[in-house]
Amino acid sequence: MVYYILRLLAKLIPGEARRQRFIRWARSRFSVQAMIDTSLSERLAPVERAIYRTQLCESPTIMAVDQTLDALIEGKSIARFGDGELMTMDGRFDAFQTPGPELSRRLSEVLSSDEPGLLVGIPFFTYDLSPDLSNAMKGYYIDEAPWIRAALSRYQRAGMMYGASEVTQAHNMYRPSFDRDAYFRRFRRIWEGANVVLIHGDGIFNGFTHDIFDNAASVHHILAPKQDAFDHYDDILNQALQAPKDSIMIAILGPTATVLAYDLHRAGYQALDLGHIAKSYEWWHNGRTGDEAEFFHAD
Repeated sequence: MVYYILRLLAKLIPGEARRQRFIRWARSRFSVQAMIDTSLSERLAPVERAIYRTQLCESPTIMAVDQTLDALIEGKSIARFGDGELMTMDGRFDAFQTPGPELSRRLSEVLSSDEPGLLVGIPFFTYDLSPDLSNAMKGYYIDEAPWIRAALSRYQRAGMMYGASEVTQAHNMYRPSFDRDAYFRRFRRIWEGANVVLIHGDGIFNGFTHDIFDNAASVHHILAPKQDAFDHYDDILNQALQAPKDSIMIAILGPTATVLAYDLHRAGYQALDLGHIAKSYEWWHNGRTGDEAEFFHAD
């Protein structure tokens, strides 16, 4: 009934394109089919999550996204592993970096590590299917969780507290109801008033009109190749080690960033492997959802 009332009201909206957008919105939320789908989804969600959890063996202890963000605000470092890093370790992924034995060895070292003050980030939703995920991301985790769990199980450490690798990806992972404004305000607290060193691919911020780092006291850029950065790793690391120790070191550099955050943390810095956080902030401001395939292209 609500849908049909709204459809009648749509006639009062000027412009055919605007009327059609309104009708599509109303249909997606208030049509009989939409209400049936919503009801079924709500009833099936607890069952779906229970089935998802029963696949687990020796589940690791992982901070939720909010807890991980709190830890970074408090001064922890993070080196993150997503599907790209895990596939790179196995020589099966080359979107950012041509795989090789040395990179695999270093990624394995980081994933197996237990450095004080460093969070090793692994996919939280691989083990707990949140109802807050968008439908696209929920489908992704249902499909990909089994092999990700198997890959991680080889490196899992008993008693280890892991961070959520998705901490940088809330914008493109959660439903529209998620409070993105609060999320990004909290994220910016990490470097507010601090001296930041950004280590990133040359040109990745070209065209950006919204700077997530504009509340830092200063921002120094260390440029690296957008592709195959690990081939120049020693040079990149040596440049980064010239920064004062009170600098917050932020790496946006594919799998190389994971190793770099680990090495810089061990050298005494707060080091953060933050993936697509700047792109997320830009896309949010521009009204882009982040669920497009382009979001995960190499910058």
